[in-house]
Amino acid sequence: MAKTYCSKLWDHQYIHMSGSFRFCCATNDNILNPKGNRYNINNTSSENVWNSEHVRNTRLNMISGKEIPECTKCVEQESRGYTSMRSNANKEINFSNTNSDGRVSAMPGSMELHYGNVCNLKCRMCSQNYSNQIGKELLDIGKGDKEFLDWVIKQSGNVNNWTNNLSVEYLWFRNQKNKNKLNQFVSKNIQSLVVIGGEPTVIPEFYELFDYCDEQNTLKEKNFTIVTNLTNTNPKMLERLPKLKEWTIWASMDGIGARTEYIRYPSNFNKITENLNIYKSLAKKYSNGKIVFSPAIQLLNIDQLDTMLEWFVDFAEKDLGKIFGVSWLAQVWYPRICNYDIAPREYRLSVADKLEKKTKLFEKYKSIKSYYTNQIENLRKDTLDKDTEKHLQKSFIQYNDKLDAHRGSTTWRQLLPELETALTKAIV
Repeated sequence: MAKTYCSKLWDHQYIHMSGSFRFCCATNDNILNPKGNRYNINNTSSENVWNSEHVRNTRLNMISGKEIPECTKCVEQESRGYTSMRSNANKEINFSNTNSDGRVSAMPGSMELHYGNVCNLKCRMCSQNYSNQIGKELLDIGKGDKEFLDWVIKQSGNVNNWTNNLSVEYLWFRNQKNKNKLNQFVSKNIQSLVVIGGEPTVIPEFYELFDYCDEQNTLKEKNFTIVTNLTNTNPKMLERLPKLKEWTIWASMDGIGARTEYIRYPSNFNKITENLNIYKSLAKKYSNGKIVFSPAIQLLNIDQLDTMLEWFVDFAEKDLGKIFGVSWLAQVWYPRICNYDIAPREYRLSVADKLEKKTKLFEKYKSIKSYYTNQIENLRKDTLDKDTEKHLQKSFIQYNDKLDAHRGSTTWRQLLPELETALTKAIV
């Protein structure tokens, strides 16, 4: 792919959990007004942001072949063999439909919408930006151990993403004016909507969007993708899904049994599978739904990747590629202690060897095999210098030991004894 183009600038809008607008989910850069302040749904509309100066200038830079700083993450992912969020679609058409000032007449047809950070889980690779429970827990720990809390804040992205405000809660969607203009914009313009939280299924305003589109008779035109931790379902949503043109459940499930319960605390694996079966029955009955298995690949589950995929292939019951799919198996980059690159080389190689023995099981699933073998190849690469590696290993132990003690739950040491042995040996 060209490093200077992405179709999202012509067909997609992204609303961050804070209510700010960005080009897409792969960038941390906000869309700014001429004064250098970020656009936010509290102070502007989706329509105004769409052809703002920042967006128009970026379109023109793409057309002229200039590299786009906001696209750095995707370019780096592609260099490691992963599929990124960038799209090369409709390049010539989009260029020809762009005015000399970068303006386009058509509103975006797709959107990724984050309903704040209200969530019911405290996932290990997550942050308070995505779950209002995580920061609360760290602040609670800090009441009895200020030194640990100060360390977490100082380490920032090494152990917890964006720790500038541990008590942050994004509730902009509860404002009636914001909610009304968003619902109207989605109903009128958006055909393909990706909904993320927080956890969408615990947010009443998400169901109000369903209600509004249903009242406007636009549900039948739409494709909704709901990214969910599968901990619960809602009768109102289950009633609306069959009315959509298409729907997809993006199943955030990071392991089998106790492993996913540890990573996505405090989830229950039996309840997750129960809810998966509800969506499975709905998809088969109405033939307009899909389920995509989407684990966040990290140090806490890379050793179980083969088992996870086997489980999902069995769950799909020969419908993989039809009703069921598997995501691109994205590797967690931040917090850095979740990235398996920090693991001791001996451990990484042993996991790579274990996974390689199962490669033949996925031969007939081309996409799975490609992503799966990428993980094996990356496990065998040495990407960190020794000092950084050791620092992150110690941080992994310190952070997870503290959270395990606070929760009084099963520990990472109990779940991953081979990793414990390898890390203990490495940090001496």
